[in-house]
Amino acid sequence: MNAKTSGFTMVIKTIKFLFIALVVATLVGGLYAAKISLAIAEDAPELNAAKFIHQNQPSVILDSTGTQYDIIHTDEVRFPVSLEEMGTTLQNAFISIEDERFYKHNGVDYRRTISVVIQDVVGRITGNRSMQGGSTLTQQIIKNTFLTRDKEYTRKIKEIFMALEAEKVLSKEQILETYMNGIFLGGKANGVEAAARQYFSKSAKDLALIEAAYIAGTTQSPSVYYAFSDSSKANPAKYINRTKLVLQAMLRNDKITQVEYDTAISELDATGIAFNQTMLITDKYNYEYFTRPVIDQVKADLKEKNGLTDEEINELLSYGGLTIHSTMNRAAQDYAQSILNDFNNIKSEYDKPELREATAADPESKVKTLNDGSRWVEEKITTEAQAAFSAVDYKTGQVQVIVGGRNQDAASGYNRAYYSPTFTNSVLRSIGSTTKPLAVYGPGIDTGKITLGSPANDTKLEATLYKSLGFPASPLNVNNKYTGMTDIRTAIVNSYNTVSVRTFSVVGKQTSQSYGEKFGMIYAKDTENVGASTLALGSNHEDGKDGGNPLILATAYGAFGNSGIVTESILYTKVTDASGNVILENVPESRQVIKPQTAYILYDIMKDVVKKNVPNAKLTSMPIAGKTGTSQGRIDTWFAGLSPYYSASMWIGSDTHEELHKAGSRAVQTSYATQVAFGKIMKFLHEGLPVKDITRPGGIVQGSFCTESGAIPNDYCTAAGTARTDLFIDGTQPTELCTIHIPPVEPEPIPVEPTDPLAPVVVPPAGNNNNDNKPKNP
Repeated sequence: MNAKTSGFTMVIKTIKFLFIALVVATLVGGLYAAKISLAIAEDAPELNAAKFIHQNQPSVILDSTGTQYDIIHTDEVRFPVSLEEMGTTLQNAFISIEDERFYKHNGVDYRRTISVVIQDVVGRITGNRSMQGGSTLTQQIIKNTFLTRDKEYTRKIKEIFMALEAEKVLSKEQILETYMNGIFLGGKANGVEAAARQYFSKSAKDLALIEAAYIAGTTQSPSVYYAFSDSSKANPAKYINRTKLVLQAMLRNDKITQVEYDTAISELDATGIAFNQTMLITDKYNYEYFTRPVIDQVKADLKEKNGLTDEEINELLSYGGLTIHSTMNRAAQDYAQSILNDFNNIKSEYDKPELREATAADPESKVKTLNDGSRWVEEKITTEAQAAFSAVDYKTGQVQVIVGGRNQDAASGYNRAYYSPTFTNSVLRSIGSTTKPLAVYGPGIDTGKITLGSPANDTKLEATLYKSLGFPASPLNVNNKYTGMTDIRTAIVNSYNTVSVRTFSVVGKQTSQSYGEKFGMIYAKDTENVGASTLALGSNHEDGKDGGNPLILATAYGAFGNSGIVTESILYTKVTDASGNVILENVPESRQVIKPQTAYILYDIMKDVVKKNVPNAKLTSMPIAGKTGTSQGRIDTWFAGLSPYYSASMWIGSDTHEELHKAGSRAVQTSYATQVAFGKIMKFLHEGLPVKDITRPGGIVQGSFCTESGAIPNDYCTAAGTARTDLFIDGTQPTELCTIHIPPVEPEPIPVEPTDPLAPVVVPPAGNNNNDNKPKNP
C-alpha cells in the first residue's frame, strides 16, 4: 500500500467516524432535547377548554330576575357572534393570512414552525432575532389565554404542547370562532363583530371583500394599521398594501377568483377603502346609579375576601367574563327613576347663582369687574331641585332601588343615594330630624334613661344648657312655636327640637354617638366636631365626609321593622367566573342595635308621624311608618320610613346647598314635600303583596302617666289634661302616683269659744291667713 492510498483510507475512516459521531450526537442531543421539552411541556398550565373558549370576555351584571342589564366597561369592546354570523368571506380572509393550513394541521403547523426556528437561529447569528409568524390560530389563543407573551423557547414548547391538546377536545369550528371573537383588531375593537362596527358601521356578515381583507390584515399590527390614527390618515398606503397582501393570500389559497382579486385591487388603487367609523365605547351605563355602586362593592370584596390587588381586580372585571348577580329590582328601579324625573312629584326649586356678562342697562352696584377687565352680573336662576331615593328589603339586606338623582344623562356623576370611601362621586348630607329615632329616642328608650312617660319640656332651652352643649343660642322648633310640657310621642311626631336636645343631654354624647354609628351613620373623625347639633338635630360637619344619604337611612330604619336588627345592605348576592364557578358569595352581616321592644315602640310612634303629618307617604292599605327631616337653612328635606316589607328613604335638595322653596312661590319648602314621590314608589313596590303589620313583641305593656310628673295619673291629672296612655317596655312603666296634681288642702275651721253675745268681735289682722299647705301652680 503506497502512501497515497494510505492517506485516502485515513480520510475515509475519519469521515465515517465523524458521520457516526454526528449521528450519535444527534440522537443523544435529540433524546436530551426531547427530555427537556417533555419536562417543559409537563410544566405547562392545565388546559381548560371552557377558559379557552371564553377567553377575554367582558363581565356582565344581572338584575334580581337573572336578566342581564349592563356590561362592565373596559378599554376593549367585544360583541361575540357565532361563526355563521361572521360570514364566509371574513373567515377565509383570516385563515389565508394567518394560518392557511388551519384545516389540515392538528394544532401545530410544523412547516411554519421549522421555518421560524431556522430564521431565529440565523437571527441569533446576525443579531436580528425574531420568532414572529410561526403560531397557528390555536397557538395564538393558547398564548393569549394561558401563557406569557415572552419570546422564549420554553413558552413556545408549552404553547405547542397545549395546542396539540386543545385540538383533541375542541373542533376546528370552535377554535376559529373563539379566535375571531377574541383577536384585537385596533382601536377599541376585540373580535370581528366589534371591528366591523368600528370601521364600517355594519355587522361582520355584511362586510364586502375589501372590508373583510382590511380587518384580517390588521392582526399583524393593530396599532400600525389602525385606519383612524394620525399616521394612517397621513399615509394610508401602509394599510392599503397590507389589505392587498391579504387579497393575494386569498387568491393563492383559492378563496377568491382572479376576477374578484383584480376588481378589488383596482378599487383599492382608485378609491382606497371607504370607512364609516362608529365610536364603540361610551362611559355611561344603562343604570348608572345602581351599576357603579355594584362594581364598587364587588371590587372592595374581591380585595378584602379574595386578597386580589387593584390591578388583578380590574383585569378580572374587564376581561374575566364574570357574572355579577345584583339585587336590583329593575321594574322598581325604572319606576322610581320615572317618578323622580317628573317634577310634579318634587315641586321644589332653588335659586342657582349664575354669572352673565354685564350690559349698559345693569346698575353699577350689581356689576363685578374681574382682573381681566371683564364685567359680570350675578343672577339667581330658579332651578328644579334634585332628588334621590333608595329602598331595601331589610330582612335580607338586598337593595331594591338606588336612584341617585333626577336624571341619568351624565356618566359617573353624583350619586346622591350612595356612599363608599372608594366611590368618587358618592354623597353624604345633613340628615336633619331623621337622626332623632336613631341617636336620641332610640338610645334613650333602649337604655332606660327615658320612657314614653318621661316628661317632655317643649320650651326654649336655658342658657346654661344650650351653651354647655355647644349652641350659640337655644335651638328653635321648625315653626318657632312651643307647647310647654308634653309627652315623648308628641315630641317625636311633631319633631320638637327642644325636646330632642333635652333628651340628648340625658342620654349623653357617648351613648348617642355609639348607637348612631351602630345604625350606620357616619360622623366626623374628629370627635370634637360631633355633638348635640349632629346627634340631636342631624347637622353634619363637612359634606361628603359625614352625614347620611337615602341608602344609609333606608338601611338604618329597617331595624324598626326587624326586631332592632340592622342588616347590612348588599347590592349583589354572588359573582361567578366564566366557567360558572362562584368566586364571591355575599352574605350580609347583621347586628342587634336596639331591643325588639324599643324598635316596635318607635315603629308605632312613627306610624303616627305618617298619619298626622305626611299621609301621602301611605298610598296603600299597607302600614307605613317613618320620620321627616329638614336640615338647617331648609337645604335638605327628608323622609325615612318602612313597611312590614321594605325600608326606604327620600331626599330633596340641591348640589349647591341652596335654600329650597315651593314651586312657583317664594314660600320655604318643608320636609312634607318628600311624601309624594315616596308614597308612589312604595305603592309600586308593594303591589301584589299581602297586607300585614309588624308583630308586636312580648315584653311591651300599656301604661298611663302624667305628662308633668311621669307618674301614674290621678283624677286631678285627668282634670288638668295631663293624663296619657302609651307603650312601655315591661318593668319601665310608672309605679307611683303623681304628686304634682293633688287635691287642694282645705283649712281646718277655728274653734270658737262661747262668748258673751254682747262682747265685741275680734277680727285677725290682714296677711296672717296661713295657706302654706295649699299646692302651688306647677
